[in-house]
Amino acid sequence: MESAIFGLIGVVLGSVLTGIKEWWFKLRTSKKESAYLAIQVAFSLERLASECVHVVNDDGLFQGQYGSDGCCSFQVPTPKFNPQTIDVEWKSIPSELMYKIFNLVNEIDAANHRISGVFEYGAGPPDYEDVFEERQSSYASIGIDALTLAGRLRTLCRLPKRESFDWDPAETMKARKMEVEASRAQRIKRQEEWMKTVANK
Repeated sequence: MESAIFGLIGVVLGSVLTGIKEWWFKLRTSKKESAYLAIQVAFSLERLASECVHVVNDDGLFQGQYGSDGCCSFQVPTPKFNPQTIDVEWKSIPSELMYKIFNLVNEIDAANHRISGVFEYGAGPPDYEDVFEERQSSYASIGIDALTLAGRLRTLCRLPKRESFDWDPAETMKARKMEVEASRAQRIKRQEEWMKTVANK
């Protein structure tokens, strides 16, 4: 009778230990997958942000000169981001964070659509002022979002913070976005004043 009891205890204990071992292995695997994802995706997001900074600094001039047609034109390519090409286990991070990373694709598509609309209906050559302001503002927002998400990934997986340089790309993009918003507000005010003047004649 005692041997049967001890045998049963041994079986139960063996099952519990096996379950703990499997749980521990899965936990370690999940942590490794999360860390790997954070490294790969954080660098991709920071690369996207770097491309956005180039767009924010693009004034349409080549070394301060207009193009051969006498007009401004995009000097840097439009940033692209496709998280589906990053070979990581996406399920290893919270779904809300994963959604925001994937949604950057939609943000880029929406930005390009707005820019195309402004190009068609906004200020024309030679400066295309409205177009460049929309492009700079839109990609400043995307770049800021990308850096914020990269920071969240680093924090989530306890990775080192992004290295500091002599300048802060996020601050550069925020500053330009504020400049664009101020410029737009002034232009709207001038248009309203002009319309009032015309209406009073």
